[in-house]
Amino acid sequence: MQFRMVILVLLLSCSLQLLRAFPFPIPFFGPFTSPQDVDAINELYSSLGSPDLHGWASSGGDPCMEAWQGVQCLGPNITAIELRGAGLGGKLSETLGKFTAMTTLDLSSNRIGGVIPESLPPAVKQLDLSSNSLSGKLPDSMAKLNSLSTLHVQNNQLTGTLDVLGDLPLKDLDVENNLYSGPIPEKLINIPKFLRNGNHLTIPTMPGSSPTPATIPGSPPTPAAAAAAPPSGASHPPIYVIPATPQGAAPGDPPRHGKKVSPAKAAGFSILAAGSLTIAVLLIVLAVSKRRRETSLHGGFLRGVEMSTPDWSGKPSGQSAVVKVDKEQSTVAEEKDTKGSISSYQKNVQESLQSHPLQFKFTIFTVASLQQYTNSFSEQNLMRQTLFGKIYLAEHQDIKFAVLKLDEAMARMPVDEFSRMVQRISELQHPNIEELAGCCVEHGQRLLVYKHFSDETLDDMIHLKKLASSDDPAAKITLPWDARVAVALEAAKALEYLHEGGQRQVVHQHFRPEHVLVDGEMRVRVSGCGLAATVKSGLDLQSECWLDALSYEPPEAAASSAAAPWTDKGDVYSFGVVMLQLLTGRRPYDGARPRGERQLVAWASSRLHDLTALEKMADPRLGTPAPAPATVRSMSRFADVISRCTQQEAEFRPAMSQVVQDLRRALQPARDACGQQSCSN
Repeated sequence: MQFRMVILVLLLSCSLQLLRAFPFPIPFFGPFTSPQDVDAINELYSSLGSPDLHGWASSGGDPCMEAWQGVQCLGPNITAIELRGAGLGGKLSETLGKFTAMTTLDLSSNRIGGVIPESLPPAVKQLDLSSNSLSGKLPDSMAKLNSLSTLHVQNNQLTGTLDVLGDLPLKDLDVENNLYSGPIPEKLINIPKFLRNGNHLTIPTMPGSSPTPATIPGSPPTPAAAAAAPPSGASHPPIYVIPATPQGAAPGDPPRHGKKVSPAKAAGFSILAAGSLTIAVLLIVLAVSKRRRETSLHGGFLRGVEMSTPDWSGKPSGQSAVVKVDKEQSTVAEEKDTKGSISSYQKNVQESLQSHPLQFKFTIFTVASLQQYTNSFSEQNLMRQTLFGKIYLAEHQDIKFAVLKLDEAMARMPVDEFSRMVQRISELQHPNIEELAGCCVEHGQRLLVYKHFSDETLDDMIHLKKLASSDDPAAKITLPWDARVAVALEAAKALEYLHEGGQRQVVHQHFRPEHVLVDGEMRVRVSGCGLAATVKSGLDLQSECWLDALSYEPPEAAASSAAAPWTDKGDVYSFGVVMLQLLTGRRPYDGARPRGERQLVAWASSRLHDLTALEKMADPRLGTPAPAPATVRSMSRFADVISRCTQQEAEFRPAMSQVVQDLRRALQPARDACGQQSCSN
């Protein structure tokens, strides 16, 4: 009886130790996430562009209690975020350092841009940011991550050296396919798993030898070949983990067997076996609980993998990129071409993309297929005329595309130049940017094929272009105020991504209402991104169209006799002009108005900070002669953003990231006012 009691006590002791050490929360007790972790994950969600993740929010919430997608907790602290291949964009937040208990951060196989922030989780052990669009250098703060054992940053565009990693306790390091250069810190050479191909790194100089490149183009040698190679003093040989020989045994000694086990040891083994059985049962119970929590993550993970799988894969240096035509049923299939023009184009694209180790996805269309689905580019399928060319609707069964037919002058663009432009456009991945589906270059054509999003533009909605002839009274109702602010916010997110969130900065240069697509649910996508070079000046300098286009140009561009370089601050000015149209309902230039009111920016600038004047200049079609106080407060904040965006000096205009934050603050009172009035469209 006493022997059984001893065993029971031992089992209970083992169980308690297991519960204390197990790295997941006990499912029967509901932790409440610490406010610091909630603030940090809210900031991360906003920085990533507010992606579609189960449970996640930009403010408030309880990630641990509500089992947010990819989040794991221990008590009230977030210990892991795993969102591999979840289709994320945007950039990393500067508040990652607030996750003081986080040990695992996996955001690999997404489209995250920008740089790795200085603020990182101080206790992180496993950090995986591979297969994204990160650039810049490794932050100096990474040298303080004293617990970091696994770091994967391969397949990005990171630069600089690896010196900051020299003193970290790394056991698994992968920096392949980046732009690192310089000598490898000597301590990193001894890491058990160190992958570094696809960079310009060198082995540190050894006594009596010269620096040796750390990577060799082509496939690395197999372990067998490496073992057969003679040792060289000029470089370190590959590192392999060899099983340790038992202490006190010679290398050639056979294993020892046949020793008798004493009864005391046998009893100890019995107790150990019983304790192991109890631990196994507890592990199964806890694993089932963890499995249930992770089932909600499975759908989002699969969606992310589908979104992030490229059809064109960048090859290692020295090999050409190979074109793979998308064969999915959800796209217009490429028709056979007996003259082999597509094969010839693929060869040209391969040659022109040899030096671009990037990943992107689009389809190569034939002219025949696009003619079939646009009714030979008929006028009935013409959606609109833009600065970049004519846009036609292509329909095939239940699939729609918007086909941009570039102007004749741009149709003579060389194939390799057109290929580079298509590649750059395909890299732009954001929920508020029009998505490229493919291209066509047959028979001298230069066509860009986008996924169809909407037939309506913001210009149509502000000025009621397509609705004016409608007999439906509901079609005459203009956008309510809260919808205008919300549309401005979504468009601002697109410009913020172009300026700050992508692999390289992109300026739109032609941001205006006709390039902002808006669907029936007030979702927004900006078109024309990456197409600034395709617009050639050919307008009559005395025409009203030219004066209208000139109204979007910042003062520094209009005042320069030569073609001044357009910067991101120029886009900010154009965005301010579009916001002014949302506020007033007027065009940027209207020759039918009195002389002092023709130029919208000049007329409105002095009225933006006067509440009485602001109410008078607001679009009269908003329908409320006496706006609610919350609406006036929102308009005042909106007008303040306009005033700063349209400053004469570029250096005084805010960045688009600041504009996004200010518009969020303007949207809340607009929605409050909408709850007090009838805001239905």
